Amino acid sequence: MNQTIEKIRIHSKKLVAQILLLIIIIIFSVMQPQTFLTSDNLLAIVRQVATTGIVALGVSFLMLTGNLDFSVGKIYAFSGVSCALMYQAGIPIVLCMILSVLFSVLLCMLTGIISMKFNIPMLIVSIAMMQVIDGLNLVLTDGATIYGLPEWIKIFGQGYVMGVPIAAIIFIICAVIVAFLLNRTYMGRYFFAVGGSNAAARLSGIHVNKVKLIASALCGLLTGIAGIIMMSRSFSGSPYSGANLSNDVISAAVLGGVSIMGGTGKTSGVVTGVLIIGVLSTGLVMVGLSSNFQNMIKGAVLILAVIMDVRSKVVKVRIPVDEEGQGDD
Repeated sequence: MNQTIEKIRIHSKKLVAQILLLIIIIIFSVMQPQTFLTSDNLLAIVRQVATTGIVALGVSFLMLTGNLDFSVGKIYAFSGVSCALMYQAGIPIVLCMILSVLFSVLLCMLTGIISMKFNIPMLIVSIAMMQVIDGLNLVLTDGATIYGLPEWIKIFGQGYVMGVPIAAIIFIICAVIVAFLLNRTYMGRYFFAVGGSNAAARLSGIHVNKVKLIASALCGLLTGIAGIIMMSRSFSGSPYSGANLSNDVISAAVLGGVSIMGGTGKTSGVVTGVLIIGVLSTGLVMVGLSSNFQNMIKGAVLILAVIMDVRSKVVKVRIPVDEEGQGDD
């Protein structure tokens, strides 16, 4: 009997994010019964969270290896800005998009290389890089939003297929690929191993720095793709986009069960965490709260998420090894 109760308790902990999402939906549905659960509003939420979700998937690679990158919001903006500027310079738009994503990969990798080369925590390096890239965005654009993109580019951020936003479809495809990579490949196992213990991973023959660099590259890849989608949605390259993105994606990942200490997490949790942030943001707007109150609540959610993560690590020390796993999607 006690073993059954313990197993139920363990499984319920894995569903905390899903339960929290359901509670938030119920609360806002009661507060705004006429508008919140309409199909238009739900589709708007899904489209809104698509770019945040794609970046969160990228950041989850870093978090699994025990790292954090706060510069992703500025890289996200840089992706759109650089694409728009190159197009203005006469470069074909498809090539502009490819180059912008590659630049995003290089920027994320640069953060990882500096961190590993000089043995500086990536968190510190990423905060410095965040300011560098923010300044670069403003210098390149003179602080102005870049317009003049081709009309068809809107399809990625504003288009629909059978009533479903194309941005959401791209997000789902990215989530499926990430889930497969993490759960069905050796590289996915390496991410978990490095996050669990660098020393143990090295003793197992894993090239720890190489794995961390690949995590940075994947983070940059997904952030660059999300930046292009955002550029498409706004039909412009803005140096100010993604201002609060870093906080949102880290909150979403941690709420979804990706540990800031590394070694634990799954893609389905990240998707749920992103939906929590999206539903919360939309619901707060609908009930009429100002942006200042929204930032306060989102900050509190991030603190709560980190506390939950730390507490879960303490609990896992007392849980038998055969009852705890990383989980499949």
